[in-house]
Amino acid sequence: METECFTWEELEKLAYVLKAVAHPNRLKIICLLSKNGEMSVSDICDRMGCSQALISHHLTDMQAKGILLIRREGRNAFYSMASDHVTEAMRCMMKCTK
Repeated sequence: METECFTWEELEKLAYVLKAVAHPNRLKIICLLSKNGEMSVSDICDRMGCSQALISHHLTDMQAKGILLIRREGRNAFYSMASDHVTEAMRCMMKCTK
């Protein structure tokens, strides 16, 4: 099955990524990382005012789905965006909602 502009496989991949970021906390994390580059879990928690358990859950899931990169240094974990594609898509979607 194919639409005019996307194959079925492309649509499945797009839905997978959209589901992975479809939460306000996850979108806020993406904004923070896009603006600040690499950040530690504790820095993200401080900026968001959420518990470490909640933030870690979101970070781990987005990292597992290829949206975020992780770098470990001792007991600390530092996250960054895997690419700027998700942020670009967010900007595009915001234009569509205006």
